[in-house]
Amino acid sequence: MILSQNFLVDKYFISKFVSYIANERPLIEVGCGHGNISRFIHPDVCIEIDERFKDELKDYNLVIADGRKMPILRGQIVSSLPYSITEDFFNEIVQINEINRLVLILQKDFVDKIKFYSTFISFILNFYFDIILYDIIPPYSFSPKPKVFSIISIFNRKRRFNPIVNNALRCVSNYRNKKLKSAAKLCGLVSGEEKRVREYKPCQVLELLNSLGISYA
Repeated sequence: MILSQNFLVDKYFISKFVSYIANERPLIEVGCGHGNISRFIHPDVCIEIDERFKDELKDYNLVIADGRKMPILRGQIVSSLPYSITEDFFNEIVQINEINRLVLILQKDFVDKIKFYSTFISFILNFYFDIILYDIIPPYSFSPKPKVFSIISIFNRKRRFNPIVNNALRCVSNYRNKKLKSAAKLCGLVSGEEKRVREYKPCQVLELLNSLGISYA
């Protein structure tokens, strides 16, 4: 299986990206591609789905695998993610408690969504991680050139996976235009809140959970 990838080639932004990586091991790179970042960080494991890059990545403990089905249980994740797998990737990552830090290059539109737009993925990422945004990267810094801007983003885990929270947020997010009390009833939950689900900003996820009477650590 070959995914559409845009490889960071701009030396300035490669250097900036590498500078944000903490001195924590094991270091796992996802989507190593041509090794443009790998050669600077020397990952303990390099996960790449495309076997065409085997020769270029032979010195970086290559594992041919899909980043959406992580073959690792702990470590710091580093990646310039293929845009097409971003949500699937995060749905997997939130469940792996010993992945405590991610240093990522993400599509800026996606990051804007998880910061400001009320969706399931936005709520769970703000619940499980502190999200810190850094440099915006223009399209011409990649090859091939994407149509969108990207941004360096760091995710530091603050909570362990909680399936009850996940299930509740997934369900009420399906009814984002309804009042929370109506969405809760449809999800087998109880709330007297008149506020609509869409009116909760992603950063207000704890307020949302409290309104649903759901406990969390």
